[in-house]
Amino acid sequence: MKSKKLISVLLVFVMTAGLLSAGACNKAENEESSSVLPSEVASEVVSEEPSEEKSNKPVVGTKIIDDNFDEEEGEPVNWRTYTNGGKYELYVENGELVADISDAGNLEYSIQAYRDGFAMVKGCEYEVEFDIRSEIDRVIEWRIQLNGGDYHAYYLETDMPIGPETTHVQRKFSMGEGSDLAPRFCFNMGFQGELDPSVAHKVYIDNIVITVSDVAQAEEIPTLDDPVSIKTNQVGYETNSDKYFVVKKDDKVTTFEIKDYKTNEVVYTGTMGEPVNSLTTGSPQRQGDFSDFKTPGIYYISIEGVEDSYPFVIGDDIYADSYKDVVRVLTLQRCGMELDTKMAGDFAHPECHMQKGIIYGTNTTIDVSGGWHDAGDYGKYVVPGAKTIADLFLTYKECEASMSDNLDIPESGNGVPDLLDEARYELEFFFKMQAANGGVYHKVTGLDFPDVVMPEEETQDLYVFPISTTATGDFAAVMAMAYDIYKPYDEAFAEKCLAASKKAYEYMDKNALNDKTGFKNPDDVNTGEYPDSNNKDEFFWASVELFLATGDTKYEDKALELANLKFNAGLGWADVGTYGMYDYLMYAKEKKVTNDLSNILTEKLNKMAENELSGLESDVFFISMRGNFPWGSNMTVANNAMLYHMIYNITGDETFEYYSVHGLDYIYGINAAGYCFVTGVGTLCPEHPHHRPSQAVGKAVPGMVVGGPNSKPEDSYAKAVLRDRLSGARYVDNDASYSTNEITIYWNSPVIYLLFQERSKYGVK
Repeated sequence: MKSKKLISVLLVFVMTAGLLSAGACNKAENEESSSVLPSEVASEVVSEEPSEEKSNKPVVGTKIIDDNFDEEEGEPVNWRTYTNGGKYELYVENGELVADISDAGNLEYSIQAYRDGFAMVKGCEYEVEFDIRSEIDRVIEWRIQLNGGDYHAYYLETDMPIGPETTHVQRKFSMGEGSDLAPRFCFNMGFQGELDPSVAHKVYIDNIVITVSDVAQAEEIPTLDDPVSIKTNQVGYETNSDKYFVVKKDDKVTTFEIKDYKTNEVVYTGTMGEPVNSLTTGSPQRQGDFSDFKTPGIYYISIEGVEDSYPFVIGDDIYADSYKDVVRVLTLQRCGMELDTKMAGDFAHPECHMQKGIIYGTNTTIDVSGGWHDAGDYGKYVVPGAKTIADLFLTYKECEASMSDNLDIPESGNGVPDLLDEARYELEFFFKMQAANGGVYHKVTGLDFPDVVMPEEETQDLYVFPISTTATGDFAAVMAMAYDIYKPYDEAFAEKCLAASKKAYEYMDKNALNDKTGFKNPDDVNTGEYPDSNNKDEFFWASVELFLATGDTKYEDKALELANLKFNAGLGWADVGTYGMYDYLMYAKEKKVTNDLSNILTEKLNKMAENELSGLESDVFFISMRGNFPWGSNMTVANNAMLYHMIYNITGDETFEYYSVHGLDYIYGINAAGYCFVTGVGTLCPEHPHHRPSQAVGKAVPGMVVGGPNSKPEDSYAKAVLRDRLSGARYVDNDASYSTNEITIYWNSPVIYLLFQERSKYGVK
């Protein structure tokens, strides 16, 4: 992807006669940033002055890579491995990088050694040198390439012959495309030419140097723009809701103005709070509150000394154009069915992944069609799927708006709430993942992550990976929940869910507490792992849900036993105990039950609440991260907002309801990065997510919640461009940044819960 500075912002607005709602965020590959705020409109253009340049040109003679391996031994410092059907080891021995190949596979990149951690500037000329030899005569390919998207080469040399004698390679090339802050240098040593892939051999590489040789035509080294100063909810604020913004401002200016977007007239003046040191940003921030301003319209915030905020709406049902998209992401992630253009638009595709799955380590195959693609790739995993289903079930049980049968999914209008139709699509796949002994297979994927293709073009063999107790426990829990939920709509299906739950639970009862390992990928598997060696929380959750579904106290007794063993609380894919805690405490509240289990869970919940509150009260963004942003931090924020609503439901403490409603404010723009983290909405939203259909089509599926800021990003692009930013702003909109910009079904699901809570709160059905 080309790196671009966001020099100006084109804002197009539509004035509606009635309700004003958020529309789509859209940018073509070579355009400046543009957006559409609310959907129906008269257009205007607002341009900002170009920001001050922060960079300079490269310097002749600079070595951007200089790897001679003389001081290394064993695992290389900078070089990494990728395989796609091949097998090899990469290590340093006697001052050389050694590719020890046992199976070259059937693709040129079945064996790849790669190097990240450098940048290349448009117009700059580089000289590349390295020494290479092989135990056998063969050809290889080397390339400097885009690290994401279609991975196309900036410089490529194919069919280069090598043999036992050392070849010294020296080439010059100019970077003809846009500057790239995180390209990749690769040696592809898989099947090429006349090579017999089964012949084991070693390739030796040394003295790898890339030097800046000419800068006469070079551009300035690009940098990312700083986040917008004034952070607002980019969709807007409900007329009668609490309304606030955050600004990096610590001088003597304490007032702010709200201005009408069309007339620039000042319609409201307010005073900001005192500066607060923020662990999220590492700098003082002020909060401004304008909750008492309730006039519908489109506005922006103006503060002396900083750029104006992005525009926002004040109105009713402000998420009307976003909530359906956030749900329909699950529909567009469906596997094993055709999605036509009426349903999926540009993302339409025929049915995919209909081949049977091979049970790993055997010749046995089973039907594993259906279900949701989990994330930016096409794997299907029980553990995150169960978290997603649980969130949909909680939404259905608690939110009046969730009864909608008109969310524009294939089953809309069938008399069943669409959220239940969507969850059932995954449950039907879950049935196929249960083995005869009751255990549940962990996942279905290929051996490697797929290329950037549409789902029907991903045709590698599918493998069904071994039973895990975490997948089995999650399966038992959501199947038990499904029993009561579906009984009014399809009693036979509900009974099938309960039977499957009991069968899975029997497997747990025999195996769970003896399992200290959890799931681990076999050595030849490179797809997502979802490892979790602690299954007591899954076992506890399943015990609670089966007790609530059946009334059988043997499940309640087991839940008490597991509670005494101190299971992990949480609403994520790994720690799921809070689902069981919440459902049991709501049951105890409704039935006026007080017993040892309810007392233990109440104490545990109170400690969680106290810990969360201490973080919330000290953070200007109304989050409790304390500067620590994990991979998928947006899920953590949304999960926590769910938790606060749960605490409110159990305790009646309105403090937690106050913090809960601000979870959406963070997701939709009041965050240190200044992004609306939902694709297709707001002024500045992700346009290049790490999501294969979006990458293949060239634009983002609307409604996807991206992972968000990551304190310790793991992909090379984010590492390169975010090194000078503090935790809360370590996010970049680039499809190579899988550790900040990927999507998953279970990052969307807690936001679905929050959106339906919000709509129900204001009486929207």
